[in-house]
Amino acid sequence: MKMRKIEEKDREIFMVMGNEFYSGPGVLHKVDPKVLERTFDEMVSESPFLEGFIFEKDGRIAGYAELSYSFAPEVGGRSIFIEEIFVCEEYRNRGIGHEFLEYVVSLVKGDLRRVRLEATRSNEKAVALYRRFGFEELDYMQMVIDRP
Repeated sequence: MKMRKIEEKDREIFMVMGNEFYSGPGVLHKVDPKVLERTFDEMVSESPFLEGFIFEKDGRIAGYAELSYSFAPEVGGRSIFIEEIFVCEEYRNRGIGHEFLEYVVSLVKGDLRRVRLEATRSNEKAVALYRRFGFEELDYMQMVIDRP
């Protein structure tokens, strides 16, 4: 697998994959396409908060991932939040998600002290993969206020 930073030329395919991601078992609800557009714009803007990656296999786009960055007072250092990992249907079970997680976990050193992610309980394959990497379930209740 080849992994690269997301670029403006990826806008159309990102919109297709993002819509598929938000229609699948990894999320609780769909999002407005305007949200995907804003997310894409943030990723290609050199933002210090959000980074996007494209996965390529055999010269074809096989998926994408997004990482956001913050400071985690609980560990006294910077934190990576894996926002989304999406692998196109025809490329699933080929190790792409595993390879991306290896990359992200390898970043945890120095001031970068935590990797965090969310998963729906019904997304059993993803949860099993995360557990194999050592991710542990937290007993926090998530609460949110979203604005359009």
